[in-house]
Amino acid sequence: MGEAGKNNFHFNSNIRSNHGSKTSMSNNEDRYLRALEIQEAKQALIDEELEKQRIIDEAEKAIADEKARQEAEAKAAQAEEIAANEPDTVEETASQESPAAEETTATATPAAKPAPSGNNVPGPTPRKDFSSDERAAMLKRAKAYAAEVAKRKG
Repeated sequence: MGEAGKNNFHFNSNIRSNHGSKTSMSNNEDRYLRALEIQEAKQALIDEELEKQRIIDEAEKAIADEKARQEAEAKAAQAEEIAANEPDTVEETASQESPAAEETTATATPAAKPAPSGNNVPGPTPRKDFSSDERAAMLKRAKAYAAEVAKRKG
């Protein structure tokens, strides 16, 4: 039974009291209707809270998207400035130094990564405390498995 099922109450429509005739004992429509009103009011409050939370979540998401867009624009502008300044320095250093200097300046400006979507949960990190023998054994098993899979497919 879910959380919603815990809050729903069953109201007996045949509540008997010590006074009154049998017809009044079995006919308690007013109590039943009042119970329905109470349940509807509670559900309306729950729906209202959910709507407020949805609006808050949408606003937070919009703010995060805007901030990510601004950061991406700032990085792009910074990369453009660096690129605009680099040709002068590359020409000067190219005449004086080896081609290795050009490679380092070309790799100095990495491409901007897109903003991650979701909860920014980091992925699994592999263990780094394996010995070289263990690593070699794992590599051997991996190659054997890959060969087995290729043999099944081929």
